Amino acid sequence: MKAVLLAAGLGKRLGTFTVEKPKVLVKIGKKTLIEHNLEKLRRLGINRIALVVGYKGQMVKKLLGSTVTYYNQNEQLGTAHAFSCAREFVDEPFFLALNGDMFFMDPLTSFVRLKPPAIAVYRVEDSSRYGRLEIKNKRLISVKEKIAEKTAGFINAGVYLFPREIFDWIEKTPLSPRNEYEITDTIQMLINEDWHFTAYELKGFWRDIAYLSDIEEAQKVTSKIESE
Repeated sequence: MKAVLLAAGLGKRLGTFTVEKPKVLVKIGKKTLIEHNLEKLRRLGINRIALVVGYKGQMVKKLLGSTVTYYNQNEQLGTAHAFSCAREFVDEPFFLALNGDMFFMDPLTSFVRLKPPAIAVYRVEDSSRYGRLEIKNKRLISVKEKIAEKTAGFINAGVYLFPREIFDWIEKTPLSPRNEYEITDTIQMLINEDWHFTAYELKGFWRDIAYLSDIEEAQKVTSKIESE
């Protein structure tokens, strides 16, 4: 199996942490976010990995060297567009796709054994920061928009088993209200065409590293593990 990781984000909400480096180079413990995620893939036996880089991508290339294949996202046009940058890399029926700016503990061993397509989800007590997911009998039914109300629910954890056909659907994906091509919109289009997306709940700690508080929480988890 091949994997595609997104590593083109600016990380504007992290302030000084990402002024001089891309978001995926933020350190959690002794390693950067991208190193944590690459190690997770390699422990799964996945070594054919593409990285979609953008903002200060040369810094990522300098750190990782020739261990991965690089594709450039020259404009920040959303997650669907970012995945499409690596289209030529994917020559198998399905592939593993991840947002590279997350920190999570689930080893994904059970996830990669699922029949694709599949999406990893995570339950939070306050889903207002994220778009919520409607799930029924471990099947993704729909992707909901963000709502201001603080309610518990499942959110998109940014880990997917995608069919290669996703690239054809990305080409049909309209611009979102944020003027980006969102992979969640592409997924909803597939669901509307009766594609069955299995929903897998991630185990343990998970954070989308978007704010300084996310870094602090991830650091606490890492410090505890490193001290054991």
